[in-house]
Amino acid sequence: MPDTSTSLLVADSNAALTSYAAYTQQGGYQALRKALSQMSPSEVIAEVGAAGLRGRGGSGVAAASKMARVASAQDGQRYVVCNAYDADPRSLAAQALLERNPHAVLEGIILAAYAVGATEAFLYLRSSREQAAATVQTALREAQEQGALGGAIFGSRFSLAITAVGVERGFMGGEESSMLEIIKGRPMKAQQRPPYPSEAGLYAQPTLAQNAETLANLHAIIARGAQALKAIGSQASSGAKLVTVITPGATPGTTVGRLIELPFGATLAQALRAANAEASEATTRAVVVGGMEGGALPLAQLSVPFDFETLQDAGAIVGSSIIETLPASTCMVHWAMERAAYLSQETCGKCVPCRVGVKRVAGLLEGIESGLGSKNDLAVLTEFAQYIPDGSLCGFGVNATHPLVTAMQYFADDFNAHLEGRCPTGTCAPVRAHRYALKHVL
Repeated sequence: MPDTSTSLLVADSNAALTSYAAYTQQGGYQALRKALSQMSPSEVIAEVGAAGLRGRGGSGVAAASKMARVASAQDGQRYVVCNAYDADPRSLAAQALLERNPHAVLEGIILAAYAVGATEAFLYLRSSREQAAATVQTALREAQEQGALGGAIFGSRFSLAITAVGVERGFMGGEESSMLEIIKGRPMKAQQRPPYPSEAGLYAQPTLAQNAETLANLHAIIARGAQALKAIGSQASSGAKLVTVITPGATPGTTVGRLIELPFGATLAQALRAANAEASEATTRAVVVGGMEGGALPLAQLSVPFDFETLQDAGAIVGSSIIETLPASTCMVHWAMERAAYLSQETCGKCVPCRVGVKRVAGLLEGIESGLGSKNDLAVLTEFAQYIPDGSLCGFGVNATHPLVTAMQYFADDFNAHLEGRCPTGTCAPVRAHRYALKHVL
């Protein structure tokens, strides 16, 4: 497995750097001091670009390109918004960063704000994660007291105010455009893009919206140079990724999650080994990569590298950075139906393809699981798998059909068995007594 010596967060509670003193003893805020005293904003952006840092929030967009677009905006107010929400509540990534290394996130926000010329920033997180919220508030106070935040940071001409915003709005609360609407005090609804936040984001001003993990990488890049990140990872994606590995618990129906730091380019098999997770035909039916909107891959795909393009080619996504093993007894029709039912409840409801389409997928899968399906249902599901992403406003709808598509692609025998009136694993029970009428597609 590639070297991980530049790890920014070891998934070990003993490595916590919650206080300002502990963080600075490990070199914290030296990158900020260096940037303010020795580098221009454009030089900071150039260094990030040379490092090849890609967004860790699931899209994989080059961080430097987003920073450059905001920095090049006409004179006026600019903002930085740090997304530390973890849309999939099972993800441990942002929570771990905020609880164990909050100053790395804060330093990243300040560096990004300096680079793009912002004087106000927001740290957006789940309010239900009380320990993370409390740790952030303490870190903000310490940074202010030590001169790392506020007016004339470290004696420079640069000033920045950071406001923590804690909300609990379900899966869609983590979607970028919905997040900006929530911060503005508006209803949680996805927004059409373009214009992108870098052009017209918070309060219609240029806004750099970045994932907390993306920003936490800025310290190492500026303090040690671009090679600090380039030294690990793949040719396409520099550095490592915080990944939550979820496996079945000791009690049926329960799961256990473990956080690891995985270099981009490492295989799914290597990720499971790093988390001490077993995945064999005797124990595991599939490996789901990407969280609630991720794709289910058979064990034959464990050689796939964990990277944006390679996962997309396989039918999965980086997404919420969750790798989940499904028990060998899992019926993939039932699994796909449960995912569709969950996502149909989490949509913001603004656009018809997502609001109606995902619910319709769940209903068709309920019919198949209940022995009411027909061969034509598979064709209709395939049509929805194209229609929903093509017509959706945001990434939620674009990714919502990955569970369906991969279940049908890799586990077609499960669907055929249900159409013949039997569950291949003997675990399914009818969940509805009638079919949807096809004329009610919309």
